[in-house]
Amino acid sequence: MQHYDIPSGNTSTISSSTSTPIGLPYELAIDGNNVVWTGVDPQAKGDIVFLYDIVSGGLQQVTDGSGVPGFPGVSQDYVVWIDGDELGDVYLYDIASGNITPVTADPYEQLLTDIGGNTIVWADNETEGGDLDIAVASLEQPQVRLLGDFGEDSYPDVSSDGNRVAWINALDNETAVYLYDVSTENVTQITGGSANPDAVAVDGDHVVYSDWRNGNLDIYLYDLSTGVETPITQDPYGQSYPEISEGVIVWMGNNTGQWDIYTTEVTGGAPPAPVQTSLVQLTPAPEGEI
Repeated sequence: MQHYDIPSGNTSTISSSTSTPIGLPYELAIDGNNVVWTGVDPQAKGDIVFLYDIVSGGLQQVTDGSGVPGFPGVSQDYVVWIDGDELGDVYLYDIASGNITPVTADPYEQLLTDIGGNTIVWADNETEGGDLDIAVASLEQPQVRLLGDFGEDSYPDVSSDGNRVAWINALDNETAVYLYDVSTENVTQITGGSANPDAVAVDGDHVVYSDWRNGNLDIYLYDLSTGVETPITQDPYGQSYPEISEGVIVWMGNNTGQWDIYTTEVTGGAPPAPVQTSLVQLTPAPEGEI
């Protein structure tokens, strides 16, 4: 696994043969100086959630390889993940103390967890209809709030401060982006269903997502303060899995015939189109490392 430092332009390998990451987008997360991923140690019986500290270079196991962990999320202080064979539960790891606490313990299915600030989110099928809704919990208040109505609600993303949650609702072969404001408890639909977004992320006043409105996946930015949507990419190539942090957007794009990482910066509100993007040049990993 490669880490790219935007200010310096330097890349480094942060995994090894004993912490090989699973090559799936939702098995990796980063916040501040913390990186987590679900990986494999050949000596372990099962998958492991790994935590890497960018500043110290320290790598540690959050889980011991005995369970079936996946879908990890991370904040400055905590790691969350799902563990279980068919009906997983949510677990919380306190980075400072090393303590692990179960967040859920029920017969329902939990998937795709994330954490920001004091807010934990995941997709949950606890409702009577059995479809997935978005579960929102707080480190301070254990009561869980379920968001969503008709259709499947999944792929939640919480802002780094924990104040906003974005997710995708799928209904009648269409998908749309929704946003929940934790402080006001308001839910807002950001996109129409005809655009069919497939991935979303939120941070601060910005929501980024990829959708199919032009016949291929492009990246869009929605400014919550102005209500203005701006295209980040509009070309014949595919771009997806966007992330945003402190005004910097990154995503995967196949502009060169293979999937590479691209980045652009949001300055002074929504950027004008076309947006200047940059291809991240990664140093190839040594043999045996990813």
